[in-house]
Amino acid sequence: MMVDIHSHIHEFDNEELEALLNQAENIVIVSVSDDLESSKKVIELSRNYNRIAPCVGLHPWSVKRNESIKEALRIVELALENNIKCLGEVGLDTKFVPQTIELQREVFKVFLEAARDHNMFLNLHTAGTWEEVFHLLVRYDIGAANFHWYTGPKTLLKDIEAHGYTISINPAVKIQKKHQEIVRVAPIEIMLTESDSPYEYRGLRLTPLMISETLRIIADIKALGVEETAKSIWDNFVKKYLKYFDNWLKL
Repeated sequence: MMVDIHSHIHEFDNEELEALLNQAENIVIVSVSDDLESSKKVIELSRNYNRIAPCVGLHPWSVKRNESIKEALRIVELALENNIKCLGEVGLDTKFVPQTIELQREVFKVFLEAARDHNMFLNLHTAGTWEEVFHLLVRYDIGAANFHWYTGPKTLLKDIEAHGYTISINPAVKIQKKHQEIVRVAPIEIMLTESDSPYEYRGLRLTPLMISETLRIIADIKALGVEETAKSIWDNFVKKYLKYFDNWLKL
């Protein structure tokens, strides 16, 4: 089995989603949300497909007004009402949307408190804010968190490992040099795979079907066998995060 720990599966139309899932029979897809409406859609999809697991959240790019705090609180309620143990995509971003960072921090606090109080897993967006987010995780005593598409400081990797958190490697590793460097230096024990689909990056339209190629690239960079790499990353998911989705996934 393989895992896509971070995908926006709700953005695919029904026809493409059906075709994708028919080809991805050995991939577990953890689907993140962007706002309240997409959170509801992700829950519905997760009920209909036994290899999709839900995360509900408010993406930093969707934080645009003071009502966002109320929206975040409603998303937490939605998670509790539906026994969802993953909040995502949540976090902070000073790289693409620095103009809303103060409001982002207020919104993220809602999710940090919920994760702390209800033992939830955080599926994180941390563009430009890797260290700030890490220190917030520690301050709020967060037990489970994944830094998606990690291209942050190499010096932070030891702290991420020490606290039991993970990073996820994206198919963009095929062409993104700084992502390749992270794969080279990070221990495989903290790695997961993701697609961030259907995001488009420098000509690549990302999908869960690219996970197998991503595993081959990781294996090549780290001079490991592909099967060994795939097993290690699947084991990382099972040991760290499967328990947050065991009422959704039928494996």
